[in-house]
Amino acid sequence: WFDFVENRDGAWFAIADASGNGPTAAGLGAAALGALRAARRSGHDLEQALRAMHDTVRVLGNRDFHVTALVARWRAATRTFTWVNCGHPTAYVADVDGTVRELEGPEHPPLGSPDHEPSFTPAERQLAQGERLILVTDGITERRTEGGGRFGVEGIRRALADVESPTAAATAMAILQAVAECWSEPLEDDGTVVVLSVD
Repeated sequence: WFDFVENRDGAWFAIADASGNGPTAAGLGAAALGALRAARRSGHDLEQALRAMHDTVRVLGNRDFHVTALVARWRAATRTFTWVNCGHPTAYVADVDGTVRELEGPEHPPLGSPDHEPSFTPAERQLAQGERLILVTDGITERRTEGGGRFGVEGIRRALADVESPTAAATAMAILQAVAECWSEPLEDDGTVVVLSVD
């Protein structure tokens, strides 16, 4: 799932993927999302929200349950993106020339990981005008391609090389179209793309 809301003190972004598939994974993902929203409404900060999500997954009592997530704050006034990555695929930044780079920062275990008391260290990056922030699930990066390869970040780079209008919508659609066309078989996993374009 992905989630976005704009508050007085800035926007919240989140993208996540629950372990497993089917109704169990859907329920697990919904529980984590509910914990995030409750923490946000209670005025919690980024680290407190992540701890609430972690505790919610842990209290379900199944050691196989976990949720990968990238949860972030965006403050448009300063163009500052602050995030914590918990076992999720990295975010990417595309500059005005279409060059795609990984957004580097600390990585944490997935939320709900057993025998792990989390300590969350946010990373921060100021984005320039014209840059695009790209968040994906592993259904995008791990998508098989003709010949047995994986879509990966190179697939994202190839998709963006053909984007004429670097808007958020055009960027997301180009990636999704490239994912759909890189192999004749249907998607094996859900593929989610979230794009923020900095004006």
